[in-house]
Amino acid sequence: MKVLYRLSDLIIKIGAYIAGFLIILTTFMIFYEVISRSFFNHPTSWATEMSIYSIIGSCFLGSAYAVRTYSHITVDLLINNVNDNIKTILAYISNALGLIFSLIFTFYGYEHSMKSLELGVTSASLLRIPMYLPEMLLPIGGVLMCLAFILQIVDGGTHKGGNHL
Repeated sequence: MKVLYRLSDLIIKIGAYIAGFLIILTTFMIFYEVISRSFFNHPTSWATEMSIYSIIGSCFLGSAYAVRTYSHITVDLLINNVNDNIKTILAYISNALGLIFSLIFTFYGYEHSMKSLELGVTSASLLRIPMYLPEMLLPIGGVLMCLAFILQIVDGGTHKGGNHL
């Protein structure tokens, strides 16, 4: 069981590293577009669209890591005013609801991607990118989120706040 736990955590971290790489890639694509447009008066036909896909991918691939490291936005008005037993119960409820949402999101994200593949939907730009490719980032990110919430449930308890992993 520990091997599966560590493997799941590793997969989530790999998703986070890919998300970070996509942010760096987006920075270079936007920089290239600005230089190309401003100094050479020759805008690219691909930089904006690919940057959008990279940002979307980084959000979905990195969100599971944010859950695991408690780096996501939380509303703690209620949590700060209850005892530790209630905090633990609320953490389990919150993580279970997150898991349910992630399962639904993954299922419908996959369904949507497969429908785009089946219909042969492409982007409206000059690139004509098959849309199932960037859309597959949704169910992949959803699977990572499912793993993250399962690990949070296995961990149990609540995060005390302050320091991130």
